[in-house]
Amino acid sequence: MQRYIIRRLIYLIPTIIVTTMFTFGLLRIMPGDAIVAQMAESRGSDPALMEKLRKELGLDVPAPVQYVRWISGVVTGDWGKSYWQNKPVTEVIGRALPISFELGFLALSIGLIIAIPIGVMSAIYQDTWIDYLGRSISIGGISIPNFFLATLVIIYGAVWFGWFPPMSYQSPLENPLGNLQQFLPGATVLGLSASASNMRMIRTTMLEAMREDYVRTARAKGLGEMSVIYKHAFRNALIPVVTLLGFQVAGVIGGSVIVESVFAINGIGRTYIDAVTQRDYPLVQGILLILVTVSLLSNLMVDISYSWLDPRIRYS
Repeated sequence: MQRYIIRRLIYLIPTIIVTTMFTFGLLRIMPGDAIVAQMAESRGSDPALMEKLRKELGLDVPAPVQYVRWISGVVTGDWGKSYWQNKPVTEVIGRALPISFELGFLALSIGLIIAIPIGVMSAIYQDTWIDYLGRSISIGGISIPNFFLATLVIIYGAVWFGWFPPMSYQSPLENPLGNLQQFLPGATVLGLSASASNMRMIRTTMLEAMREDYVRTARAKGLGEMSVIYKHAFRNALIPVVTLLGFQVAGVIGGSVIVESVFAINGIGRTYIDAVTQRDYPLVQGILLILVTVSLLSNLMVDISYSWLDPRIRYS
């Protein structure tokens, strides 16, 4: 197992390099740059000043040279400075990333709390009203867009309860209750969307597992039905669900920009969209590097968890 993990970690390096090269090139293909965006913001377009600013920011050299300079800085710990915020990229990401991690952790937790019992009950009581209700809930969760559900929460929360999302971040260490009030609505919206896919996957895999020979053997030995379901069928049914969960980790952390914008949460998704709009190259590249790394590491953790869920799976 240790050799497998080390080998996978080594394989991450060329994957990250190729991904950064691809995104670096896409950013340069986009029309305009940070200087054009700043000049448009200030309603000025002095060519001499623009060239001077490009030289100061290192944008006056060819793109391959810019990439080599940037990747060299990443290796040495210098990720550059945000063009618009005039702060080190690591500082900006370090402020936004924990917020998105907290939002993503709550969302995935809520999603699993909803998905697991409903998915298992739908499989146990297949083709009954419980199953039909569970499938209807999952279809509704997949069909309703996050932005629409988040908007409804804001509107009806304000009309019925006089609730508005806090405009400033509240640390869970300093104000746990205020932090929970700020993150719980957005996490619930994201969790409902994630739970819908997990619910359908759990139902399908549970139905397959309950028809396997080892489940029939466990029943023939006289084991109780709950023991058969949760000790034999459920554990093996979790493998595809864990795979889906691994894809959802990076998606929830990096793709929660709509929820972060609606609920005024300054996480990594909202920061990323602002950086793309402003052509803030160092910040965009730094955020993409973090998101790619998180995605690859989450997939590695999923692969490692297979051997725990199913003892028949071994890595050598």
